[in-house]
Amino acid sequence: MPRAPMSRGVAVLLLAAVLLTVAWVSGRPWTAAHRALEAAPRLAVAGGSPMVTAAPAGVAAAPAGAAATAPAGVAAAPAGVAATAPLPARPSAAQQAGCLNRLFGGGGDSYSVAALDLSTGRSVRLGAGGGMVAASLVKLDFLQALLHQHQLSGRPLSPSQHHDARAMMRRSDNAAADRIWAAVGGNTGLRRYNSLLGLRDTVFDADGRWGLSTTSADDQMLLLQALTSTSSPLEAASRRYALELMGQVQSDQRWGVSAAGDPGSDPAIKNGWLGVDADGGRWVANSAGVLQVGGRQVLMVVLSQHQPGYSTAVARVRQAALDVAAGL
Repeated sequence: MPRAPMSRGVAVLLLAAVLLTVAWVSGRPWTAAHRALEAAPRLAVAGGSPMVTAAPAGVAAAPAGAAATAPAGVAAAPAGVAATAPLPARPSAAQQAGCLNRLFGGGGDSYSVAALDLSTGRSVRLGAGGGMVAASLVKLDFLQALLHQHQLSGRPLSPSQHHDARAMMRRSDNAAADRIWAAVGGNTGLRRYNSLLGLRDTVFDADGRWGLSTTSADDQMLLLQALTSTSSPLEAASRRYALELMGQVQSDQRWGVSAAGDPGSDPAIKNGWLGVDADGGRWVANSAGVLQVGGRQVLMVVLSQHQPGYSTAVARVRQAALDVAAGL
């Protein structure tokens, strides 16, 4: 009896079954979308943060600032699949230095910056190694010295000292700072605490005009590390207290390094600003803080001096914070 011809629908079903069987046996996906996924670069996770692996040999990296366009012949991502923008290349130290030199102008002592990403260990250190007028940024040193002395004595801060600490950090009150400076033993007490941390570039004004003390971004970085490291001479309660006050700075003083923080995050900062008569009335603007940048904890210090005015100085410190964050 002659065999009935196979219908087209049955043939298609049989062919599909064969293809499925071959795919199952080989254990490999067969669609174009799956093959593309297999060939895509993997993400290597280091320290909890995703990091794109290097491009294969012979594949040139896109130049900085180039538009993220797909190469000719590469199909667009399927509907509903978000395209991933390439990570921007980090500027070199020389590029950053050139940018900051143009931003702040003046000689080599017009700025001093430092930053440290506590997740990746990446850091930035540029500019002057000392001689930067501290202005009210020195109040962070005052607070830490006070807390450390009370740890050693075993006595809590008095109500008046709590009041002065809050006023000094939240609104940068100078009268409160004067009282805390005296309570820690003036320059002698401050030098004792700074020696414990390893500060080398901070020089307190001999006449007690503490705003004219000089420092470096490296030294201010050590003060920030004393607030974030478990090996700090400050106990956990003291670190939390200081960071809490720095997180409550009044709104008109929340400029500077906070510009580099993630939107919606709560940076802990202290700023300082001063018109210096001995510098022809030119301005100092300083900012230091603990930030969240890209979801990672970052310590950052930007110091500047010889600036033509308060507003200009503040705007330049803000821009410098953004530039420094790009190098991490």
